[in-house]
Order: sequence, then C-alpha cells, then structure tokens
Amino acid sequence: MLPGVHAEKIHTGPIHSAVAGRTDHLPVEVPSGSYVIPADIISAMGEGNTNAGFKIWKGVLEGLKNAKRDFGGMPYGQGAAPYGHKGGPYGGGSAPYNRDPAKPYGNPLPGHAHGGTTGSNVKVVVAGGEYTLTPEEVEAIGDGDMERGHRALDDFVKQYRAKTIKTLSKLPGPKRN
Repeated sequence: MLPGVHAEKIHTGPIHSAVAGRTDHLPVEVPSGSYVIPADIISAMGEGNTNAGFKIWKGVLEGLKNAKRDFGGMPYGQGAAPYGHKGGPYGGGSAPYNRDPAKPYGNPLPGHAHGGTTGSNVKVVVAGGEYTLTPEEVEAIGDGDMERGHRALDDFVKQYRAKTIKTLSKLPGPKRN
C-alpha cells in the first residue's frame, strides 16, 4: 500500500451506533450484493432490544451455515431437496425442462451478465441497529441464487413487519395513574 493511502473499510454485520435506526446518517461501503436488514426488524426480533435482535439474527445465520454443511441446503420445506438434489424438478434448474432462464435454447440473452461479481463496493448510508449481510449470506439464503436471496429477504422484512404490527396492536395501552 502506498504511504498515506488508507484501505477501504468495508462493513458487514451488525451496526452498533448511537445513531437511531431509520435515520441513515452513517456513510459506509458494503460489498456489491449485500443486504441491509432494517433496524426495526432487528429490534423486533429482540422484542425491542437491538442487541438481543443481533444475537438472534446471528443464530439465524449460524443455523443457515449448519444446514448447508449438514444437509447441503436448507431443511426440507425451506428450499432444499433430498439426497443432494439441486435445482428444480428433473435435476436441473428451476426453468421449464431444466433450461437456464438466462440461456434459452443454450444461448445467453443479449445484454445479460454471465455471473460473477462486479469487484466493487457500494457506498450506502446506514443507521445504528441495522445488520449488513454479506453477498455470500444473501446467496445462501437464496439457496445459491443471489436474486432469490434478495427476494426472500424482502419478503421476510415485509412479513416480520406485519407480524410485529399485529402483535403490537394487541397489547394494552400504557398504564394510567
């Protein structure tokens, strides 16, 4: 490294900060393909305690890693197939008749990338209480498919918010003197 040149600081994992969630005041760089779990989801997972939410989310990721190691995928009913089977029916991809949707009839679609990483980081502004997933974690959540991982995480965030709203709406109001 050249003198006076600082290495880029890439952020992944929990964001511990006094900056409140949903305020987005912390400029960071994340690897291309990362996913930032919003602070309200992390806090809700910990029943209002962000640190407890971080611990629970870390357990979710450890469970994902263990499932990949032990089963070669997620447990049944969560995207895995038995006996190390990959992809959709008949042993191929999820496209009809095992075609890769990016290569209909064996030819790549014009203007579509052929996979890999961009090799660059993405500048984002985050807030305390958020959690940045690595591209590898996103891909693992998508059972090997980055785009599917992003969609699954988007759905998770929406469903967890709906669950939290439902739970909070059933709680009694503040105690009055």
